[in-house]
Amino acid sequence: MMVFQEIIISLFEECIMLDRALEEMQKKESKIVDKLSFKEQMACVLLKVGRFEEAEKTYRSMLFMNPDNYNVKL
Repeated sequence: MMVFQEIIISLFEECIMLDRALEEMQKKESKIVDKLSFKEQMACVLLKVGRFEEAEKTYRSMLFMNPDNYNVKL
């Protein structure tokens, strides 16, 4: 049972850190030069925290920016 609790605590801590990472990314978005890479990282983090609609919107904006981008996971 103790191992299960440690896993839950670890996952909770990771989610908090990912939320903070999203906040920091959003604050610095205007200063980022490589918009496509930034959006890819943002979408990945959004997926990890379960914000699926926002992640999809971000992936779609990436496709709009570069329709030949085969890395987009839609």
